[in-house]
Amino acid sequence: MNRVVPPEVHWFYAEKRPSAGAIAEQLRQSLWFVRLQEAWISPEDPTRKDPPFRYRGYWRERTFEIEFEPRRYVILRAAEDLPPVVEALQRSLGAGPAFFYMDEENRVVYEWRWGDREARWRELQGIPRYQRLRRLDRRGS
Repeated sequence: MNRVVPPEVHWFYAEKRPSAGAIAEQLRQSLWFVRLQEAWISPEDPTRKDPPFRYRGYWRERTFEIEFEPRRYVILRAAEDLPPVVEALQRSLGAGPAFFYMDEENRVVYEWRWGDREARWRELQGIPRYQRLRRLDRRGS
C-alpha cells in the first residue's frame, strides 16, 4: 500500500527530496497551515542536496533556524524562546520536542527526535557547553 504524505508535513516525512527552495516552500506552507502566519523560510545553502538541511526562519521580526534530517530529527534554534514557533512545529510534525537546552551561543534549542532518543539524551548530557538541559518527552523530567 502506498502511503501519501500530507502536504503540511511533506518537507519532513517525504522520501524523495525536492530542491532546497522547494523544501523551504513546503516548510513555509506547513507553518502557515498550522496558523503561524507571517513566517518566512529560506535555505541556508540553496545548493545543498544532502541532509542535514538548514533553514533560516523569520516570524514577526524574530529569527530562528531549523535544521533537520528527514524522518530522523528536527532542531529549532533561536536567540529567544519562541513558543508560537515551537507549537507550530509540534502541530506540523504531530509530536512534541524531546529535548530543550541552551547552546554555547546562548540560543534556545528544541530538538525533536525519532528512533534514537536515548542515545541522543546520553550524548547531550555529556556536552558541558549545553546548559539547562531538560528532557521533554517524559513526564516528570
